[in-house]
Amino acid sequence: MLCPLHLFSAPLTLGQPIAVPGTKGGFDFLEVDQQLHRLLANHTGNKSFDVFNLPDGKLIKIVETGAAQGVAVDAQHECYYVTVSDQKKLVEVDRRSLDVKNIVALPGSPDAVIYFPKTNMVYVDHDDGEDLWVVDPSVQKIVATIKIPTAPEYILYDPAFDGIFQNIKSQPVTLVIDATANTVSATWSTLPAEKPHGLAIDPKTRRLFSAGGNGKLVVMDCTTGVCLKSVDIAPGVDQIAFDPGNQRIYCASGGQGKLSVLEETVDGAKSLGDVETPKGTHTLAVDPETHSVWIAFPKEGASYIAELKAS
Repeated sequence: MLCPLHLFSAPLTLGQPIAVPGTKGGFDFLEVDQQLHRLLANHTGNKSFDVFNLPDGKLIKIVETGAAQGVAVDAQHECYYVTVSDQKKLVEVDRRSLDVKNIVALPGSPDAVIYFPKTNMVYVDHDDGEDLWVVDPSVQKIVATIKIPTAPEYILYDPAFDGIFQNIKSQPVTLVIDATANTVSATWSTLPAEKPHGLAIDPKTRRLFSAGGNGKLVVMDCTTGVCLKSVDIAPGVDQIAFDPGNQRIYCASGGQGKLSVLEETVDGAKSLGDVETPKGTHTLAVDPETHSVWIAFPKEGASYIAELKAS
């Protein structure tokens, strides 16, 4: 007996790409500012930080920052912290006017970034280096440096327990950062996920999702670091995102042109399949209000964003 066709429907449907006018080149990390209904795009290839309205994807402003890599939202002080790799700096952007407010010089090229509201500090990865810089934006300088293994990748703030997690791609590990002492308090194995890149969290179930470049995603206990389960995903995944509304984990692989979709389960997670995306789509962000996944990519000398609607 044949199964009904609807049982094989894709978990996401790709909408019409939206051209970003007057721009070119690829993107790095994407984030959603849920409070202001915005998609924040680090447009590395265009040397800018691009801000779009949600849910329609209309461009609000292109902020000329240099090669933007990552962004952190500081709602309390109404600003965005943008890492800029080619100019080795952290740029503070006014969250309302989207004008550049301050610039902090860094001793190396930065990558991922988070804001830690308990201390008002900003944590910045040294791309392919061995440093995690702690920046105090109020005095516009680095106030501490945490020594870590080579090549930090994605860093994540856990708001439920004021925790910080850091993936290291040179080793199959996730670090637990003590933000009070600014030290590494624990090192957890991500095996069988190797070269871990993307990192996401379900604060309700206390699970950490870590995506390895070798095509494995591990589900880890946030309190013990124990690996609960591993699931196959597309190889070469970079950024991942979790949607608490439908318990899904989305994983973007630019080289494969695939977006792996998983669903969190009682024992860990299960695959819902892969969705084809344009080549170069290695980052993504989830709009928790609409449950749509937003991607960004270059194509034929132009740059685009696009919405994938959940089904």
